[in-house]
Amino acid sequence: MRERLLEHPVLKLISVLIAFLVWLAIMNVSNPVITRTISNIPVNVTNASYIESMNLSYALAEGFDTVSVTVEATRSVVEKLSPNNISANVDLTQIVDMESDPVMVPVTVSAPGVNQSNITVTPRNIQIRLEEMESKDFVINAVAGNSTPARGYEVGTLTSYPEKLAIRGPRSMIERIDKVQAEVDVSYLYQDSTLGATLHVYDKNGDELGESRMKYLSFSVDEEDIRVRVTLYKVVADIPIYAETYGEPYPGYQTGEITVTPQTISIAGSDEALEDFRLNGSRILISEESQAVDISGASEDVEIRVNLPDYLPAGIRLADGFSETVVVTVKILEYNTKSLEYETKRIKKQGLKEGLNAVFESAVADIRVKGSDNALRNLTVDQIEAYVDLKGVPLGTSTIPVRIDLPEGFSLAEDVMAEITVTETTVLSQAEDTEGGK
Repeated sequence: MRERLLEHPVLKLISVLIAFLVWLAIMNVSNPVITRTISNIPVNVTNASYIESMNLSYALAEGFDTVSVTVEATRSVVEKLSPNNISANVDLTQIVDMESDPVMVPVTVSAPGVNQSNITVTPRNIQIRLEEMESKDFVINAVAGNSTPARGYEVGTLTSYPEKLAIRGPRSMIERIDKVQAEVDVSYLYQDSTLGATLHVYDKNGDELGESRMKYLSFSVDEEDIRVRVTLYKVVADIPIYAETYGEPYPGYQTGEITVTPQTISIAGSDEALEDFRLNGSRILISEESQAVDISGASEDVEIRVNLPDYLPAGIRLADGFSETVVVTVKILEYNTKSLEYETKRIKKQGLKEGLNAVFESAVADIRVKGSDNALRNLTVDQIEAYVDLKGVPLGTSTIPVRIDLPEGFSLAEDVMAEITVTETTVLSQAEDTEGGK
């Protein structure tokens, strides 16, 4: 047979053709030609300088920043394709019509191992909006974000270098920019330092510009060249607050105890400011001259909210976490009257049914007593007995009268009331108690 094939070239050619057809059939079975569509392929813009030379900016119209590509190739080729190795480009020198709005630019796509004629792109043309370029100066606001320095310190001042920069980009985008921030990380910082910063740009809705918008902007200062000087303040705790009253109460009344809530706060400041504060008594005074606590004509207790920062010296501020508002309470008493704070835990409870528990809502009760000046001067809470009758008091919180027994020569200036909450006592069974103790 072999000799016959060699003697007949036509038979030889037919054999080769049959072998090729067999190979082709095998390949079509194991590696067939297939069609696949790959979506979300990002569009790259080239020759942007062509547009910029006309003092114009470009921006891909909304929804045109990606394309879908359909390819026809063998399975082995198609399976290797992804949005990462397919390129979709628009060349701005190929703008169809500069007068249209938006302008249209054809998309050119290439995929490794795929013939150009076997690639279909959707959409075939990308919409691009052109507008005039604009440049505007912005102050750089230095911030520490959510980072905090070492314990006992707070961020005092943050100063950016440079203090401002110019941003150039599409006019509509420049007009939407509200602020520029240089954020530094001050975590565990314990001394004044100069740090590198991360640049953030925010629009007028308070939203940060993402990468998709930032790529259309150029900055007069590179991010790596921005530095922020961080000055730390020391924190000092347990600073007392005092208040003085202004004016006189109603005739026949006098000023009693003055309390400030909270009584103490923490402050922060530079070393120099804290030293001056120490030399001036290390206290905060809401002075009479400020007229903040005005009791003129008052015949009952006065409660006034005061803005505390107004009374802090230069270079001193409230430490983080402290409210700027304090409450000043002034007791206004009739003449020959004294106010005593009686701890409610000393009040005797009578008539409480078995299986019930009663707790006062306040830690102290205000007892106002009348008597002579000399006698009042020596009166103390230890000379007073207080009782409440809980017979018939319902479950829940109630306001009930407190019976006060005073020494001879004294009388109550006004009735004493107290809020008390009555609840059922929870009694565990022996089995539950044993289980809970395991």
